Amino acid sequence: ASRPRRVVARAAQLRAVPADRRRALTLPRRQELEVLEPSAYYSAEEVKALPRGPRNAGFPMAVLAVSHSWESEEHPDPHGRTLLMLADAITTAQAIQVSKGPYTWQTLPSRVAVFFDFCSLFQPPRAKEEPPIGEGPTMALRAALTRMQVWYAHQLTTCFFVTDGNTETANDGSHTPYHERGWPTFEYHVSAIGKAITSSGWPQLVDVGLGVDTLFERGVPLTPAALEHLLESKRFTDGTDHGLVLSLYKKTVQCMIIGASRLIYSSCEWGPDEVRAFAAAWQPPPRERTSSDAPRASPEVCGVSTLRFSLCDRLEHFSLATNPIGPSGVAAFCENIGPGTLPRLKFLNFFNNQVGDDGLRCIAELLRRTPPHLPMLKTIRITGKNDTTPDGKHALEEACRSRGIKIEG
Repeated sequence: ASRPRRVVARAAQLRAVPADRRRALTLPRRQELEVLEPSAYYSAEEVKALPRGPRNAGFPMAVLAVSHSWESEEHPDPHGRTLLMLADAITTAQAIQVSKGPYTWQTLPSRVAVFFDFCSLFQPPRAKEEPPIGEGPTMALRAALTRMQVWYAHQLTTCFFVTDGNTETANDGSHTPYHERGWPTFEYHVSAIGKAITSSGWPQLVDVGLGVDTLFERGVPLTPAALEHLLESKRFTDGTDHGLVLSLYKKTVQCMIIGASRLIYSSCEWGPDEVRAFAAAWQPPPRERTSSDAPRASPEVCGVSTLRFSLCDRLEHFSLATNPIGPSGVAAFCENIGPGTLPRLKFLNFFNNQVGDDGLRCIAELLRRTPPHLPMLKTIRITGKNDTTPDGKHALEEACRSRGIKIEG
């Protein structure tokens, strides 16, 4: 991982020269930079020693993974435009606090390790006259590519997406825009699977093109089938990478959603449609259901009809806190819970969801179903702004009492 001051310093050099002379000052490849300027890199021990974020944010690491498109096959940023946007974003994120409503996020740490693929990974020869990079670097590159999702999907890293908010970069015809490329599309979606959105720390997802001061809106995580459908229209420089990124995404979903014990999707700005799309993916495959009980999944979010997160049979804690889902969102959640869905769920968090009395009645109806649904459920949280009355709470209390379930709120 590189030191951010190296990125900022090189960007300052670029700004000081005319545009037609910037190519010589663009970022070099890993094998060149570590020879010319070995101090540009952190060691693994130094990265581990960097100060961590606050406890309430999960102790996030001061590690920044950059997602960007390549402007050419030879060099991702031959004119330095991505570098300038990245340097500006880092310095801004380290200087200003982002606010939304009553919540204010911390600034990005002053010391942070930066992962930028061209500088962080050994690069294969891009021209016929170039010599091979050697067996060791080649093996290191292959190993890195098969673990690439970790930089972006890890819950404690921070991701900056250098999208095409820069009009000049997006429209001058020099390259395929960010959201039309295969690897960036993968990085964008895999990053949003499991990261927390909490004002207890700094923003861990930043769309640089939209601006560092704009909070990232995390949509519903795509299932592997949905990502496969999406990638069909994206461009890969190397066509064989399509299968690689899909395999990496499947591994990530298996680990972070299907095999998770905790799923926290708080403060994502999800409404009823997002809840419905996510919960519908818990349903068993279509051949195991009749047409009358098929879930209403949002085609805009889901992309294709055969989307699965399996039944998440290890999940014990699920939170939708501080999302404006309302009674319709609770209904969407409940109608997609079958008798075998979330069999180990113990804690269900509807804090600050504006669920209303109708939402509480939906939960009560779910708990009265036979055979018992959510058989291991122990606690339901309905504190915060939920617009409920004693009548609605009474309906839920009756259903919970018969199951020995505790209500917080």
